[in-house]
Amino acid sequence: MKQIKIIGSLLLLILSSACIKEDLDDCGIYVYFSYLGDFNTEIFPQKIERVNMYVYDESGTLVQTSTFDRDELRLSQGTMLDLPNGSYHLVCWGNANEMTQMNNHTSLGSATVAAPHYFTREVITTNDSLYFGMKDIVVHGDRWEQDTVYFNSSHIKMRVEIVGVENEATIPLQVEIGNLSPTVDFARNFSSEKEHYYPIVQSESTTGKSVANFNVLRFHDDNDVFVNLVNPETGESIYNLSLKDFMQRNNITVNGINEAFVGIRFKVNGLSVTVTAWEEEEIKPGYN
Repeated sequence: MKQIKIIGSLLLLILSSACIKEDLDDCGIYVYFSYLGDFNTEIFPQKIERVNMYVYDESGTLVQTSTFDRDELRLSQGTMLDLPNGSYHLVCWGNANEMTQMNNHTSLGSATVAAPHYFTREVITTNDSLYFGMKDIVVHGDRWEQDTVYFNSSHIKMRVEIVGVENEATIPLQVEIGNLSPTVDFARNFSSEKEHYYPIVQSESTTGKSVANFNVLRFHDDNDVFVNLVNPETGESIYNLSLKDFMQRNNITVNGINEAFVGIRFKVNGLSVTVTAWEEEEIKPGYN
């Protein structure tokens, strides 16, 4: 981490000297990427492996895009922007991979982010572990400058575990998550539209438990999200869970927490189902 900061500072020092000694038109701005999680400790390298950057002018028109992969981010946790003098708005998305699609991003006001299957009206199973950052910058052109884009989480990690079906030849139950927000804009506003997700349930080889690990876009503690266990053959819901009530009973909160997590364990015993919280190990700075 210290090495990345040192490299960025050295690059800024070298370029600052160059633009002073040579052509002022060669001056620009170095943008540093930072994610502090919930502990005010830099954990960007542990959580973000790809950054898509969109640069908009004062009218909200896209003027530049850049993508930085893991290797580039480990070499330099930021980028030099060579732009004409003026004011710009930066939008950055972290970890936008195969489960993320950007639509209409040429205009800041109409850009939409969602899982690709949202746009094709197919079954949505998960989102990427998305992080978001934005920053207004001003390029003066008479010196190299430095600024920072701070990221926040745009997703919630979820885990649904089904116990009691270990002896079944096939996984007998499907998980349905309803009333989720399926889209977010380039100002990190989550839509009021409601969508259902059907995460992939897999059998753990070591325990035989049926488990779904997936991400959803952010919701609040006060939500109308529900989690159903569904018979995939009949489509009949055999258990309905209000997520808000479940979170209240188990003292689970997601409000104001970047690395938010909700874990649910369903215990199936014949025709009866009981529900308890599944607790993940505490997330510490520097660890996934």
